[in-house]
Amino acid sequence: MWEHYDIEKMPFTKLGNWWGPDSRTHRQVELDILGFSTEDSSFAVFGECKWRNEKISRQILEKLIFNSALFNYPKKEYYLFSKTGFTDECQKLAKDVGCHLIVFEEM
Repeated sequence: MWEHYDIEKMPFTKLGNWWGPDSRTHRQVELDILGFSTEDSSFAVFGECKWRNEKISRQILEKLIFNSALFNYPKKEYYLFSKTGFTDECQKLAKDVGCHLIVFEEM
């Protein structure tokens, strides 16, 4: 999977999950995947993993994009991982924002 999506070529020095407060909503936020490089401060990757029997909706991607705004990176890449796939609306938005959609069979 890493080779298929060129993830190994990305300059990550830190990759993991993150949770913390959102001063805009006064709620806790959790990101399943947050990756960045100490060498390139302009780039970060954000991801969400869902192991559900229904397809991931557009709202999940919208929430990921909204939550990524907590981090001031000019270049952002998005990844959604799903057990069962993505709704048509999610696929359209993903295409518009350049989000990588990955289903279980591809992992």
